[in-house]
Amino acid sequence: MITDMLMEKPFVNRATKDILARCMATEDIRVMHDATAETAYFDTKNRVLCLPIWKDMTNSMYDMLVGHEVSHALHTPTEGWQDFVGKGKGSQIRHMFLNIVEDARIERMIKDKFPGIRRDFSSAYKELHERDLFELKSRTIDLDMELIDRLNLHFKVGLFGLETIPFASDEQQYVTRMAETVTFEDVVTLAKDLYEKHQDELDEEEDENGTQSQSGDGDSDGEEQGNQGQSGDDQGESQDGSQSGSESGDGDEDGSESGEGAGDGNESGEDSGQSQDDDTDDGEGAESGEGEQQQNGDGQNSLGYDDYKEGVGQAGSTQNSFEQGVNDLRDGSSKSYEYHTIPTMKLENCVIDYKEVASIWENFESSIREDRVERYTKKRNEVHGECREFLNRTKSTVAQMVQHFQMKQAADADKRTEIAKTGVLDTVNMINYRWSEDIFMKNEVHADGKNHGIVMYIDWSGSMCGIIKDTVEQLVILTQFCQKVNIPFDVYAFSSKNHSSLNEKDDAGIAINHQHNEYEDNSVMCPHGFSLIQYLSSDMKTNEYKQAVQNLYYLGVEQNVYCGYVPKEFGMGCTPLNEAIMCALQQVPAFQAKHNVQIVNTVFLTDGDGHSMGAYRAYGDDKTIVHDPTTRKDYEVVNGESSPETNAYLRILQERTGTNLIGIRLYDGKIQRMRYRHLNDENMPAAIKSWKQHNFVAVDDPGYDKLFIVKGNLHVETDALDNLGEDASYTRLKNAFMKGANNQKSSRVIAMQMIDIIAV
Repeated sequence: MITDMLMEKPFVNRATKDILARCMATEDIRVMHDATAETAYFDTKNRVLCLPIWKDMTNSMYDMLVGHEVSHALHTPTEGWQDFVGKGKGSQIRHMFLNIVEDARIERMIKDKFPGIRRDFSSAYKELHERDLFELKSRTIDLDMELIDRLNLHFKVGLFGLETIPFASDEQQYVTRMAETVTFEDVVTLAKDLYEKHQDELDEEEDENGTQSQSGDGDSDGEEQGNQGQSGDDQGESQDGSQSGSESGDGDEDGSESGEGAGDGNESGEDSGQSQDDDTDDGEGAESGEGEQQQNGDGQNSLGYDDYKEGVGQAGSTQNSFEQGVNDLRDGSSKSYEYHTIPTMKLENCVIDYKEVASIWENFESSIREDRVERYTKKRNEVHGECREFLNRTKSTVAQMVQHFQMKQAADADKRTEIAKTGVLDTVNMINYRWSEDIFMKNEVHADGKNHGIVMYIDWSGSMCGIIKDTVEQLVILTQFCQKVNIPFDVYAFSSKNHSSLNEKDDAGIAINHQHNEYEDNSVMCPHGFSLIQYLSSDMKTNEYKQAVQNLYYLGVEQNVYCGYVPKEFGMGCTPLNEAIMCALQQVPAFQAKHNVQIVNTVFLTDGDGHSMGAYRAYGDDKTIVHDPTTRKDYEVVNGESSPETNAYLRILQERTGTNLIGIRLYDGKIQRMRYRHLNDENMPAAIKSWKQHNFVAVDDPGYDKLFIVKGNLHVETDALDNLGEDASYTRLKNAFMKGANNQKSSRVIAMQMIDIIAV
């Protein structure tokens, strides 16, 4: 029963077919699934294999069609067929002759390269033959059938013993030649010979009958034959009355030169880059022009394989029937695939580096109104004093962190240390040879550790106002620690406040500076306007760093109450997290090359999700695919994940750069509210315990290598005894000290977690 059900509705894992196609092509081609595609085709120029979404398609049939198109990718050139196929009247049938001959060659070559797929070809053609896709049940396969059709059937069903295909003695040479074609030039030569033989037979038949085939409008095809070197091969192409026998003054036929057979859609006939891209399938030919097809009075295409439906005896009708049958297997009700391409950011229009940040502060302070200078100066002095006090209080904290880091490094180095015998006798211990074999000198072998760097992206949105001061304190501690142990770092804040240069517009009011490269492809996602503000960096000089810390601390204090007096460029807005990831695709490799570090730890610190760039649909069964043009890989936006679109971008970042991705989610509420988002019933008890004891929870995430949910309002504790009175009892002192020691450690969660990650 189960077997019958599987046979009725075969399951095809399309993701595995993508992998199969890339492996067989021996290159990282792009595989796309299109619910609207009539058939599979391969774009030989852009290296894209497009597969329709079929119904009732077994794995063998799927693999056969994939192998067929991949073989075109490997063996069919983008040029060399136009001279024979030509354009205009008769080009379609010439193209069909070429397709049939080329099919035999590329299928033979893919089977030779991957012998295991022979079984799939045999099973697939058997199933298709049983479904009568060649429409043979009502026909007799004999010598009266067109030679090109018998050759087609021989190499598709005859080779597998499904039918016996007869050939006359003088026709065996074509069977042999078709089975031995090696180059594409051999294919063109054979197709040309077969086509000319077909033309000669038609001429002889017309001479015997003493008549000429008439086109639907009463014009003789003989005139066309005289002008174009063609004859009755196009009878079926003219039956709807669309073909005109006259030519216009510029050499174009009335409705034919711009038709589906018109080369690649231009007058030159040069290759469009998609030659043979649909060569065995839809029959419209890679040479057909888009939106420039020949039409009759009803606006319908008049030059195409559909014309063969009125006569099964037409040359190539078996191929046409096969293609139409495969087309009928398309699943019209299938969920669609929506493809998007990520943009390439122009960092010069996105990033405000630390030097420009300092310049913005200078301009801001010089532009303050006189009646506000005194108030601003007073506030700045107060915050600077608070900042100096904070830095003094945290010196011991940073020192402890450095010590903790060095201890972990030493422990890690010990793990990487091996004792190796040298083979040289130890003259001191050799006397012990009677009871010990350990009489040789030894060396310690230390495996090299990895050097790290840190690039941090901080959420600078309005929702962070209530916790921004605590977050800034954690960041300052982390950067001071990095300075002590010589770890390079950059700290960026992502904000929806546009880069100042984006305010420049032309006379028409259109922005001059764009934040991403423009593409003709309308599938490219457009990020929102935003900026990355480089607040801190290990590239800063001592005075620059000191001043930057004071400015950042001031921003943390002022924006903490929603009404701070700060430069407009540093105001808080929305959450362009996804746009920041787009920039990281370029910034992380540049940072790694600049500082010559082996591992870059990329940290995204936010209290919520970023806004969509257009690649996420929270409804329906449609699939959204994000394409990375650099790696030529596709990534699915998986519905049901905590942050589907962001996770797809993070996977692109990780695979393209090899960075270690760390997410820090700041959260003020109860950890139980994260149930079904980052946590489930199974791990909730452990999460609650960690939340209470350590102020954070480590969770598994499909986007980050490590994701920490951290209490957002976590003030940095430095002195456990601050709040005790002078007359406090010994017990209170003891309890406060023990509690304070734990608070000090847990209050610098971000820094401590980073230490554990980079100390290896």
